[in-house]
Amino acid sequence: QVLDTLAAARRPVNQDVVLSAAAVHGDSLKLLNALRAAQFVRSGGTGYGVELYHDRIAETLVGSLAPDERKQIHRRLAQAIEARGLDDPEALYEDYLGAGEKDRAALHAQAAARKAASALAFDRAALYYRRAIELMPEAANLVDLKIGLGEALASAGRPSEAAREFLDAARMSASGRALELQQRAGAQLLTGGHIEEGLEVFRVVLETAGFKLAKGPKLALLSLILRRLWIRLRGLEFTEREAGSIPEADLFRIDICWSVAAGLGMVDLIRGADFQSRHLLLALRAGEIYRVARAMAFEAAQSAARGGATEDRTRQIMERTEALALRAAHPHAIGLAIWARGFSAYLVGHWKQAAELFERAVEVLRDQCTGVTWELTIAYRFLLHALMWLGEMAEVSRRVPQLLSAALEQGNLLAATDLRTRMNAIWLAADDPDRARDEVIAALRTWPRAGFHLQHYTSIFALTQIELYTGDTEVAWRHVEGQLKPLEKSMLLRVQSVRIEATHLRARLALASAAWSDRERRLKTAEKLAQKLMDERMAWSDPLAALIRAGVARSRGDDRKAAEMASLAIEGFEVADMKLYAAAARRRLGEIIGGNRGAELIDLSADWMRRQQIKNPAAFANMLAPGFTEPFHNRGR
Repeated sequence: QVLDTLAAARRPVNQDVVLSAAAVHGDSLKLLNALRAAQFVRSGGTGYGVELYHDRIAETLVGSLAPDERKQIHRRLAQAIEARGLDDPEALYEDYLGAGEKDRAALHAQAAARKAASALAFDRAALYYRRAIELMPEAANLVDLKIGLGEALASAGRPSEAAREFLDAARMSASGRALELQQRAGAQLLTGGHIEEGLEVFRVVLETAGFKLAKGPKLALLSLILRRLWIRLRGLEFTEREAGSIPEADLFRIDICWSVAAGLGMVDLIRGADFQSRHLLLALRAGEIYRVARAMAFEAAQSAARGGATEDRTRQIMERTEALALRAAHPHAIGLAIWARGFSAYLVGHWKQAAELFERAVEVLRDQCTGVTWELTIAYRFLLHALMWLGEMAEVSRRVPQLLSAALEQGNLLAATDLRTRMNAIWLAADDPDRARDEVIAALRTWPRAGFHLQHYTSIFALTQIELYTGDTEVAWRHVEGQLKPLEKSMLLRVQSVRIEATHLRARLALASAAWSDRERRLKTAEKLAQKLMDERMAWSDPLAALIRAGVARSRGDDRKAAEMASLAIEGFEVADMKLYAAAARRRLGEIIGGNRGAELIDLSADWMRRQQIKNPAAFANMLAPGFTEPFHNRGR
């Protein structure tokens, strides 16, 4: 009876439960010890659990049991678990299902889902919510089950699946609750990178709440300017009120603006910024401290986007944000405050500080919050790119494949697209430009074609770097020049870090392609772009400009000036903690000065790059610092 019971269960079972279900009397411990000694059973699971020693034993015994016998064993197991008051809803689900009692099994599946969710095992929670729904498709609480499933999927980082459940629940709900569920669905879609579907869902929600989404970047910019002016005139003061004293409709409008600001904030920057301004104004008017702290964190990040020109204002907003987050005592607000501080460091080129802050933000958001997939996606994005600027290619190359695999499996298009395009250089470090190109193409296939998003820019950036790496610069030049107008119209260049990066990319491409055609005109273009980099007046853009000027001088045969500019670039890169660029500039200086000292510098650069798992230092240097060689095939030391 004990063996038959364990065979039917097919899992570790508490030994008191199995003995009761098998109706064992007398010296039960002696019986179990004899079965262990004969290697029929062994200890397993927790809580004095036992299980059959081999799967083959279970298969043989189960095969000999009639269906009614198996049902009876499962029923006795369930009754024994309940009689002992054990908190094991998963086992009760399995046993009542095995006994053919679907209604009871469904109830315990719900309990198992709730227990898994409280233990932060969200994928498991989703599994049991689905099982409950499958067993009771006409349940009176079906809407609640769908919402529970949606919340579990959202917390498990599965945005499109979560949205589907929220929309299903919305269709079964009255208008007020349906609108809230549509808002939650739209938020999941937008923050998961399903932009077109998310905006389609949000159109109804926005219209009902009295909002409109600007049709293009120019109208969005006009709306943004007006709201920014109002924020400046109004100030950031507010009268604090408890959430319970604020009309639900007002809180709902604030949360709608948060969802759109977050969903578009790293895609369509101007429309996202427009809704962040609305988010801030509404939060300040309502005065609920958590929502004010959340809006202020976004405001700090938005202020930092303008770069060095707004450092003082950003610092003041950050201090206020951190104080509000601590007063709110809300883990999400605290995590966002650290997250925003990371942005403020990243956007002025303080890479080391940014990486440390984003690591801290990830810890708080991951360990103390739920439903924060978007916040974690963005934190990882900027953490990894800060590490890349620092030259930590080995660390970035270690992390990206794991994150990309998870993003693809979870259907998180935003994370997958950013990892494939923004972190694309890891495949060039592995000397695999074909894989790098395939990843960008795969990202573009799943991303919306309409408009010009940040992801379209990062795709162009990645493809251009691939062509710089392989030496196919003329094609890249024509492609990039053809995309300038869409890039300018998108308003992305209002963000200083994007503007610096895009300017530097064009300057590199002008230098590299000057070796092929229209030499002097492209060298002059590179000079003008280097001056634009200098005009940004940032510690991290100055050495980029110096390295471009070194390439121009080298191309014109002025080795003295080239060496001077390369030395200046190395010094600036070291100060800015940009060790990868410092290594590339050091190689270039070695090529300029030649001799034993030059060879030593080249070897130092190559050794440093190899320690960062860069397989082809010559090709990587040609990508980062072109203009020092004739048209090449990228092989060499």
